[in-house]
Amino acid sequence: MSNSEPFIYLKYSEGSPTGWWYERVVPKLLRRPLGRRNFRRFLGANLNQAHWRYREVDEEVQRLLGLSTGTLQLRKREVRLVAKDCAREFQQQYPPASEWQLPGEEDLAELLVNAFRARGLVLDADCFPLARETFCAQLRQPLDHHKQPGGPTTVAGWVAQRSQRSNSAVGSELLWHRELKRLLSFSEVSLPAAVSEGAAWRWRNHLFANASTSTAQKRLTVIRAFYAQAYRQGMVAMNPFAGLEPLPLSPRPEPNLAPAFLQQLDGRFKADPIYLMVRILGLRSLEVAGLRPIDWGLQQGQPVLWIRSWGLQNEGRPCRAGQERCLPLPNCLHGLWKQCSGSAETPLWAEEGADGINRFAKRWAAAFRRQGGCSASALRRYRQSQWQIKGADGHVLNRLLGTLAASRQPGWDQVEGLEPWLQLAAEEFVVAQP
Repeated sequence: MSNSEPFIYLKYSEGSPTGWWYERVVPKLLRRPLGRRNFRRFLGANLNQAHWRYREVDEEVQRLLGLSTGTLQLRKREVRLVAKDCAREFQQQYPPASEWQLPGEEDLAELLVNAFRARGLVLDADCFPLARETFCAQLRQPLDHHKQPGGPTTVAGWVAQRSQRSNSAVGSELLWHRELKRLLSFSEVSLPAAVSEGAAWRWRNHLFANASTSTAQKRLTVIRAFYAQAYRQGMVAMNPFAGLEPLPLSPRPEPNLAPAFLQQLDGRFKADPIYLMVRILGLRSLEVAGLRPIDWGLQQGQPVLWIRSWGLQNEGRPCRAGQERCLPLPNCLHGLWKQCSGSAETPLWAEEGADGINRFAKRWAAAFRRQGGCSASALRRYRQSQWQIKGADGHVLNRLLGTLAASRQPGWDQVEGLEPWLQLAAEEFVVAQP
Protein backbone atom coordinates (compact mmCIF):
# COMPACT_ATOMS: atom_id res chain seq x y z
CA MET A 1 0.00 0.00 0.00
CA SER A 2 1.46 3.35 -0.97
CA ASN A 3 1.62 6.22 1.46
CA SER A 4 -0.85 8.29 -0.57
CA GLU A 5 -3.69 5.71 -0.50
CA PRO A 6 -6.45 6.36 2.04
CA PHE A 7 -7.47 3.74 4.60
CA ILE A 8 -10.46 2.74 2.51
CA TYR A 9 -11.08 -0.57 4.32
CA LEU A 10 -10.86 0.93 7.82
CA LYS A 11 -14.24 0.86 9.62
CA TYR A 12 -15.30 1.74 13.14
CA SER A 13 -17.66 -0.72 14.82
CA GLU A 14 -19.32 -0.67 18.24
CA GLY A 15 -19.64 -4.43 18.31
CA SER A 16 -17.48 -6.80 20.31
CA PRO A 17 -14.79 -5.67 20.60
CA THR A 18 -15.45 -1.99 20.02
CA GLY A 19 -12.90 -0.24 17.85
CA TRP A 20 -11.47 -0.10 14.38
CA TRP A 21 -11.78 -3.03 11.95
CA TYR A 22 -10.40 -4.00 8.57
CA GLU A 23 -13.36 -4.92 6.32
CA ARG A 24 -12.90 -5.84 2.66
CA VAL A 25 -15.16 -7.73 0.28
CA VAL A 26 -13.52 -10.51 -1.74
CA PRO A 27 -14.10 -10.29 -5.52
CA LYS A 28 -16.65 -12.82 -6.74
CA LEU A 29 -14.17 -14.76 -8.89
CA LEU A 30 -11.92 -15.37 -5.87
CA ARG A 31 -14.55 -16.35 -3.32
CA ARG A 32 -14.47 -20.05 -4.18
CA PRO A 33 -10.64 -20.42 -4.22
CA LEU A 34 -10.34 -18.49 -0.94
CA GLY A 35 -13.43 -20.03 0.65
CA ARG A 36 -14.67 -16.72 2.02
CA ARG A 37 -16.75 -13.72 1.05
CA ASN A 38 -14.86 -11.03 2.92
CA PHE A 39 -11.92 -10.23 5.19
CA ARG A 40 -12.74 -8.83 8.61
CA ARG A 41 -10.06 -8.35 11.24
CA PHE A 42 -9.89 -6.27 14.39
CA LEU A 43 -7.15 -3.62 14.25
CA GLY A 44 -7.37 -1.88 17.61
CA ALA A 45 -9.29 0.52 19.78
CA ASN A 46 -6.79 3.34 19.14
CA LEU A 47 -6.76 4.99 15.72
CA ASN A 48 -2.97 5.38 15.55
CA GLN A 49 -2.48 1.73 16.45
CA ALA A 50 -5.13 0.77 13.90
CA HIS A 51 -3.27 2.66 11.15
CA TRP A 52 -0.08 0.63 11.60
CA ARG A 53 -2.00 -2.63 12.03
CA TYR A 54 -3.95 -1.72 8.90
CA ARG A 55 -0.75 -1.74 6.82
CA GLU A 56 0.16 -5.21 8.04
CA VAL A 57 -3.29 -6.71 7.48
CA ASP A 58 -3.68 -5.04 4.10
CA GLU A 59 -0.31 -6.46 3.02
CA GLU A 60 -1.42 -9.97 4.01
CA VAL A 61 -4.73 -9.58 2.16
CA GLN A 62 -3.04 -8.24 -0.96
CA ARG A 63 -0.67 -11.20 -0.84
CA LEU A 64 -3.55 -13.67 -0.51
CA LEU A 65 -5.35 -12.12 -3.47
CA GLY A 66 -2.17 -12.16 -5.55
CA LEU A 67 -1.52 -15.83 -4.77
CA SER A 68 -5.12 -16.73 -5.57
CA THR A 69 -5.07 -15.01 -8.95
CA GLY A 70 -1.64 -16.39 -9.88
CA THR A 71 0.02 -12.97 -10.16
CA LEU A 72 2.17 -13.85 -7.15
CA GLN A 73 4.03 -17.16 -6.95
CA LEU A 74 5.23 -18.79 -3.72
CA ARG A 75 8.87 -19.80 -4.00
CA LYS A 76 10.25 -23.09 -2.72
CA ARG A 77 12.41 -21.43 -0.08
CA GLU A 78 9.32 -19.64 1.23
CA VAL A 79 7.49 -22.97 1.51
CA ARG A 80 10.46 -24.43 3.43
CA LEU A 81 10.66 -21.36 5.63
CA VAL A 82 7.04 -21.53 6.75
CA ALA A 83 7.15 -25.32 7.17
CA LYS A 84 10.24 -25.05 9.43
CA ASP A 85 8.59 -22.32 11.46
CA CYS A 86 5.46 -24.46 11.81
CA ALA A 87 7.58 -27.40 13.00
CA ARG A 88 9.25 -25.25 15.66
CA GLU A 89 5.83 -24.14 16.90
CA PHE A 90 4.82 -27.80 17.09
CA GLN A 91 7.99 -28.66 19.04
CA GLN A 92 7.41 -25.87 21.56
CA GLN A 93 4.05 -27.36 22.54
CA TYR A 94 5.84 -30.25 24.28
CA PRO A 95 8.36 -30.19 27.14
CA PRO A 96 11.98 -30.95 26.12
CA ALA A 97 12.08 -34.43 27.73
CA SER A 98 8.60 -35.55 26.70
CA GLU A 99 7.78 -37.86 23.84
CA TRP A 100 5.62 -36.76 20.95
CA GLN A 101 4.21 -38.43 17.88
CA LEU A 102 4.16 -37.23 14.32
CA PRO A 103 0.67 -35.99 13.34
CA GLY A 104 -1.35 -38.11 10.94
CA GLU A 105 -1.65 -37.23 7.28
CA GLU A 106 -4.96 -35.35 7.66
CA ASP A 107 -3.88 -33.57 10.84
CA LEU A 108 -0.55 -32.62 9.27
CA ALA A 109 -2.28 -31.23 6.18
CA GLU A 110 -4.63 -29.16 8.35
CA LEU A 111 -1.70 -27.97 10.48
CA LEU A 112 0.31 -26.81 7.48
CA VAL A 113 -2.62 -25.20 5.68
CA ASN A 114 -3.55 -23.21 8.79
CA ALA A 115 0.06 -22.19 9.33
CA PHE A 116 0.30 -20.81 5.80
CA ARG A 117 -3.09 -19.15 6.07
CA ALA A 118 -2.10 -17.43 9.33
CA ARG A 119 0.82 -15.84 7.47
CA GLY A 120 -1.31 -14.63 4.60
CA LEU A 121 -0.22 -17.43 2.27
CA VAL A 122 -1.89 -20.21 0.30
CA LEU A 123 -0.49 -23.76 0.33
CA ASP A 124 -1.59 -25.46 -2.88
CA ALA A 125 -1.42 -29.15 -3.67
CA ASP A 126 1.79 -28.85 -5.70
CA CYS A 127 3.73 -27.37 -2.76
CA PHE A 128 2.28 -29.69 -0.09
CA PRO A 129 4.83 -32.55 -0.54
CA LEU A 130 7.73 -30.11 -0.13
CA ALA A 131 6.13 -28.58 2.98
CA ARG A 132 5.48 -32.01 4.50
CA GLU A 133 9.05 -33.18 3.83
CA THR A 134 10.53 -29.99 5.33
CA PHE A 135 8.22 -30.20 8.36
CA CYS A 136 9.27 -33.80 9.13
CA ALA A 137 12.96 -33.03 8.59
CA GLN A 138 12.82 -30.09 10.99
CA LEU A 139 11.20 -32.24 13.70
CA ARG A 140 14.29 -34.47 13.69
CA GLN A 141 16.44 -31.46 14.56
CA PRO A 142 16.84 -30.18 18.14
CA LEU A 143 14.86 -27.08 18.94
CA ASP A 144 16.97 -23.94 18.57
CA HIS A 145 15.60 -21.44 21.09
CA HIS A 146 17.30 -18.55 19.26
CA LYS A 147 15.02 -19.09 16.25
CA GLN A 148 11.72 -18.16 17.81
CA PRO A 149 8.69 -18.92 15.63
CA GLY A 150 5.73 -16.64 15.22
CA GLY A 151 7.56 -13.45 14.22
CA PRO A 152 6.18 -10.90 11.77
CA THR A 153 5.79 -12.17 8.23
CA THR A 154 5.07 -8.83 6.56
CA VAL A 155 7.09 -5.69 5.99
CA ALA A 156 4.54 -3.67 7.94
CA GLY A 157 4.87 -6.10 10.85
CA TRP A 158 8.62 -5.71 10.91
CA VAL A 159 8.39 -1.91 10.86
CA ALA A 160 5.73 -1.90 13.57
CA GLN A 161 7.83 -4.11 15.85
CA ARG A 162 10.93 -1.99 15.40
CA SER A 163 9.02 1.25 16.03
CA GLN A 164 7.67 -0.22 19.28
CA ARG A 165 11.17 -1.12 20.51
CA SER A 166 12.78 2.24 19.75
CA ASN A 167 11.75 5.86 19.49
CA SER A 168 11.58 6.63 15.79
CA ALA A 169 10.10 9.38 13.68
CA VAL A 170 7.30 8.76 11.20
CA GLY A 171 9.64 9.60 8.33
CA SER A 172 12.07 6.89 9.41
CA GLU A 173 9.30 4.30 9.57
CA LEU A 174 8.15 5.19 6.06
CA LEU A 175 11.76 4.91 4.85
CA TRP A 176 12.12 1.43 6.39
CA HIS A 177 8.81 0.30 4.89
CA ARG A 178 9.71 1.59 1.41
CA GLU A 179 13.19 0.06 1.32
CA LEU A 180 12.01 -3.36 2.50
CA LYS A 181 9.19 -3.40 -0.04
CA ARG A 182 11.70 -2.58 -2.78
CA LEU A 183 13.94 -5.42 -1.63
CA LEU A 184 11.08 -7.97 -1.64
CA SER A 185 9.95 -6.84 -5.09
CA PHE A 186 13.50 -7.10 -6.45
CA SER A 187 14.00 -10.53 -4.85
CA GLU A 188 10.57 -11.74 -6.04
CA VAL A 189 9.60 -13.07 -2.62
CA SER A 190 6.67 -12.23 -0.34
CA LEU A 191 8.24 -13.01 3.07
CA PRO A 192 10.98 -10.75 4.45
CA ALA A 193 12.66 -13.79 6.02
CA ALA A 194 12.89 -15.52 2.62
CA VAL A 195 15.54 -13.17 1.23
CA SER A 196 18.59 -15.32 0.47
CA GLU A 197 22.29 -14.45 0.56
CA GLY A 198 22.34 -14.43 -3.23
CA ALA A 199 19.43 -11.98 -3.32
CA ALA A 200 21.23 -9.76 -0.81
CA TRP A 201 24.36 -9.81 -2.98
CA ARG A 202 22.37 -8.91 -6.11
CA TRP A 203 20.48 -6.15 -4.26
CA ARG A 204 23.75 -4.61 -3.07
CA ASN A 205 25.16 -4.58 -6.62
CA HIS A 206 21.86 -3.24 -7.99
CA LEU A 207 21.92 -0.29 -5.59
CA PHE A 208 25.48 0.76 -6.45
CA ALA A 209 24.83 0.34 -10.17
CA ASN A 210 21.70 2.52 -10.25
CA ALA A 211 22.33 5.22 -7.63
CA SER A 212 25.13 7.43 -6.43
CA THR A 213 27.58 5.99 -3.94
CA SER A 214 26.21 7.99 -0.99
CA THR A 215 22.57 7.13 -1.79
CA ALA A 216 23.35 3.44 -2.28
CA GLN A 217 25.24 3.29 1.02
CA LYS A 218 22.38 4.94 2.91
CA ARG A 219 19.78 2.56 1.45
CA LEU A 220 21.98 -0.46 2.12
CA THR A 221 22.51 0.67 5.72
CA VAL A 222 18.75 0.67 6.29
CA ILE A 223 18.40 -2.94 5.10
CA ARG A 224 21.50 -4.12 6.98
CA ALA A 225 20.23 -2.63 10.25
CA PHE A 226 16.83 -4.25 9.83
CA TYR A 227 18.14 -7.76 9.21
CA ALA A 228 20.79 -7.48 11.93
CA GLN A 229 18.12 -6.61 14.50
CA ALA A 230 15.76 -9.27 13.18
CA TYR A 231 18.45 -11.92 13.56
CA ARG A 232 19.29 -10.83 17.11
CA GLN A 233 15.61 -11.07 18.06
CA GLY A 234 15.15 -14.48 16.43
CA MET A 235 12.80 -13.23 13.71
CA VAL A 236 14.94 -14.79 10.96
CA ALA A 237 17.08 -17.93 10.93
CA MET A 238 19.99 -16.10 9.26
CA ASN A 239 21.05 -12.60 8.29
CA PRO A 240 21.56 -12.64 4.50
CA PHE A 241 23.56 -9.39 4.62
CA ALA A 242 26.00 -10.51 7.33
CA GLY A 243 28.42 -12.24 4.95
CA LEU A 244 28.56 -9.53 2.30
CA GLU A 245 32.13 -8.47 1.64
CA PRO A 246 32.82 -4.73 1.16
CA LEU A 247 32.33 -3.71 -2.44
CA PRO A 248 35.55 -2.25 -3.91
CA LEU A 249 34.53 1.16 -5.17
CA SER A 250 36.49 3.22 -7.66
CA PRO A 251 36.02 6.98 -8.06
CA ARG A 252 33.63 8.08 -10.77
CA PRO A 253 35.65 8.82 -13.93
CA GLU A 254 35.97 12.38 -15.09
CA PRO A 255 33.80 13.29 -18.09
CA ASN A 256 35.55 13.39 -21.42
CA LEU A 257 35.98 17.13 -21.99
CA ALA A 258 36.84 16.70 -25.64
CA PRO A 259 36.60 19.68 -28.03
CA ALA A 260 33.34 18.39 -29.47
CA PHE A 261 31.82 18.06 -25.99
CA LEU A 262 33.00 21.55 -24.98
CA GLN A 263 31.61 22.98 -28.20
CA GLN A 264 28.24 21.45 -27.34
CA LEU A 265 28.37 22.93 -23.81
CA ASP A 266 29.38 26.36 -25.11
CA GLY A 267 26.51 26.43 -27.56
CA ARG A 268 23.98 25.40 -24.92
CA PHE A 269 25.13 27.64 -22.04
CA LYS A 270 26.72 30.64 -23.81
CA ALA A 271 23.95 32.91 -22.46
CA ASP A 272 24.49 31.78 -18.86
CA PRO A 273 26.81 34.24 -17.05
CA ILE A 274 27.59 31.70 -14.33
CA TYR A 275 28.81 29.22 -16.93
CA LEU A 276 30.92 31.83 -18.72
CA MET A 277 32.85 32.71 -15.56
CA VAL A 278 33.38 29.08 -14.58
CA ARG A 279 34.36 28.12 -18.13
CA ILE A 280 36.70 31.04 -18.94
CA LEU A 281 37.91 32.34 -15.57
CA GLY A 282 37.93 29.04 -13.67
CA LEU A 283 35.87 30.46 -10.79
CA ARG A 284 34.16 28.29 -8.19
CA SER A 285 30.36 28.29 -8.46
CA LEU A 286 30.17 29.58 -4.87
CA GLU A 287 32.44 32.51 -5.79
CA VAL A 288 30.22 33.44 -8.73
CA ALA A 289 27.09 33.20 -6.58
CA GLY A 290 28.48 35.77 -4.14
CA LEU A 291 29.39 38.42 -6.74
CA ARG A 292 27.88 41.90 -6.35
CA PRO A 293 27.74 44.79 -8.85
CA ILE A 294 30.44 46.59 -6.84
CA ASP A 295 32.79 43.65 -7.46
CA TRP A 296 32.84 44.46 -11.18
CA GLY A 297 35.32 47.33 -11.14
CA LEU A 298 38.05 49.11 -13.07
CA GLN A 299 41.80 49.08 -12.60
CA GLN A 300 43.89 51.41 -14.71
CA GLY A 301 40.88 51.83 -16.98
CA GLN A 302 40.51 48.07 -17.61
CA PRO A 303 37.48 45.99 -16.47
CA VAL A 304 38.38 43.67 -13.61
CA LEU A 305 36.54 41.30 -11.31
CA TRP A 306 37.17 41.24 -7.54
CA ILE A 307 36.84 37.94 -5.67
CA ARG A 308 36.78 38.94 -2.00
CA SER A 309 34.99 38.63 1.31
CA TRP A 310 32.22 40.98 2.31
CA GLY A 311 29.64 41.29 5.09
CA LEU A 312 29.86 40.24 8.72
CA GLN A 313 29.73 36.64 9.96
CA ASN A 314 26.79 34.84 8.28
CA GLU A 315 25.39 37.98 6.63
CA GLY A 316 27.78 38.03 3.68
CA ARG A 317 30.11 35.85 1.65
CA PRO A 318 33.10 34.63 3.68
CA CYS A 319 36.21 33.94 1.65
CA ARG A 320 39.61 32.62 2.67
CA ALA A 321 42.40 35.13 2.34
CA GLY A 322 44.20 32.87 -0.11
CA GLN A 323 41.14 32.83 -2.37
CA GLU A 324 40.87 36.61 -2.68
CA ARG A 325 42.15 37.89 -6.02
CA CYS A 326 41.57 40.37 -8.82
CA LEU A 327 41.15 39.08 -12.37
CA PRO A 328 41.35 41.16 -15.56
CA LEU A 329 38.43 40.39 -17.84
CA PRO A 330 39.13 39.38 -21.46
CA ASN A 331 37.36 41.13 -24.30
CA CYS A 332 34.60 38.53 -24.64
CA LEU A 333 33.40 39.34 -21.10
CA HIS A 334 33.34 43.13 -21.45
CA GLY A 335 29.68 43.04 -22.43
CA LEU A 336 28.87 41.09 -19.30
CA TRP A 337 30.89 43.61 -17.26
CA LYS A 338 28.72 46.45 -18.57
CA GLN A 339 25.55 44.60 -17.57
CA CYS A 340 26.70 43.65 -14.08
CA SER A 341 28.87 46.54 -12.88
CA GLY A 342 27.42 49.11 -10.50
CA SER A 343 27.47 50.38 -6.93
CA ALA A 344 25.02 47.97 -5.30
CA GLU A 345 26.35 45.78 -2.50
CA THR A 346 23.86 42.91 -2.70
CA PRO A 347 24.41 39.70 -4.71
CA LEU A 348 23.48 39.81 -8.36
CA TRP A 349 21.83 36.38 -8.58
CA ALA A 350 21.58 34.86 -5.11
CA GLU A 351 19.61 35.87 -2.06
CA GLU A 352 21.47 38.00 0.44
CA GLY A 353 23.26 36.15 3.20
CA ALA A 354 25.60 33.16 3.29
CA ASP A 355 22.73 30.66 3.27
CA GLY A 356 21.15 32.19 0.19
CA ILE A 357 24.49 32.19 -1.65
CA ASN A 358 25.15 28.57 -0.76
CA ARG A 359 21.66 27.49 -1.88
CA PHE A 360 22.01 29.28 -5.21
CA ALA A 361 25.45 27.76 -5.87
CA LYS A 362 24.22 24.24 -5.08
CA ARG A 363 21.08 24.62 -7.22
CA TRP A 364 23.04 25.92 -10.19
CA ALA A 365 25.70 23.22 -9.92
CA ALA A 366 23.06 20.47 -9.68
CA ALA A 367 21.10 21.83 -12.65
CA PHE A 368 24.27 22.17 -14.73
CA ARG A 369 25.27 18.58 -13.97
CA ARG A 370 21.82 17.30 -15.01
CA GLN A 371 21.57 19.33 -18.21
CA GLY A 372 25.18 19.34 -19.32
CA GLY A 373 26.41 15.97 -18.10
CA CYS A 374 29.44 17.63 -16.51
CA SER A 375 30.22 19.20 -13.13
CA ALA A 376 31.41 22.75 -12.52
CA SER A 377 34.44 21.43 -10.65
CA ALA A 378 35.40 19.37 -13.72
CA LEU A 379 35.35 22.54 -15.85
CA ARG A 380 37.54 24.27 -13.28
CA ARG A 381 40.03 21.37 -13.29
CA TYR A 382 40.02 21.41 -17.10
CA ARG A 383 40.86 25.11 -17.10
CA GLN A 384 43.74 24.48 -14.69
CA SER A 385 45.11 21.66 -16.86
CA GLN A 386 44.97 23.82 -19.99
CA TRP A 387 46.92 26.61 -18.31
CA GLN A 388 49.47 24.07 -17.14
CA ILE A 389 49.84 22.67 -20.67
CA LYS A 390 50.43 26.21 -21.96
CA GLY A 391 53.26 26.63 -19.45
CA ALA A 392 51.78 28.48 -16.46
CA ASP A 393 53.87 28.01 -13.31
CA GLY A 394 52.56 27.28 -9.82
CA HIS A 395 52.53 30.89 -8.65
CA VAL A 396 50.49 32.06 -11.65
CA LEU A 397 48.04 29.18 -11.23
CA ASN A 398 47.56 30.03 -7.56
CA ARG A 399 46.77 33.63 -8.45
CA LEU A 400 44.38 32.64 -11.24
CA LEU A 401 42.50 29.95 -9.30
CA GLY A 402 42.62 31.40 -5.79
CA THR A 403 44.67 28.60 -4.25
CA LEU A 404 47.22 30.71 -2.40
CA ALA A 405 48.18 30.20 1.24
CA ALA A 406 45.68 30.88 4.00
CA SER A 407 47.24 34.25 4.77
CA ARG A 408 46.84 37.17 2.42
CA GLN A 409 49.80 37.42 0.05
CA PRO A 410 51.43 40.69 -1.09
CA GLY A 411 50.12 41.77 -4.45
CA TRP A 412 46.93 39.70 -4.24
CA ASP A 413 44.99 42.58 -5.82
CA GLN A 414 47.40 43.04 -8.76
CA VAL A 415 46.57 41.86 -12.27
CA GLU A 416 50.00 42.06 -13.87
CA GLY A 417 50.95 38.84 -15.57
CA LEU A 418 47.43 37.38 -15.62
CA GLU A 419 46.04 38.96 -18.81
CA PRO A 420 47.74 36.59 -21.30
CA TRP A 421 46.42 33.46 -19.57
CA LEU A 422 42.85 34.71 -19.38
CA GLN A 423 43.03 35.85 -23.00
CA LEU A 424 44.12 32.32 -24.00
CA ALA A 425 41.08 30.90 -22.22
CA ALA A 426 38.81 33.41 -23.96
CA GLU A 427 40.25 32.57 -27.38
CA GLU A 428 39.67 28.87 -26.76
CA PHE A 429 36.07 29.59 -25.79
CA VAL A 430 35.46 31.68 -28.91
CA VAL A 431 36.97 29.00 -31.14
CA ALA A 432 34.94 26.27 -29.48
CA GLN A 433 31.61 28.04 -30.06
CA PRO A 434 29.65 26.76 -33.07
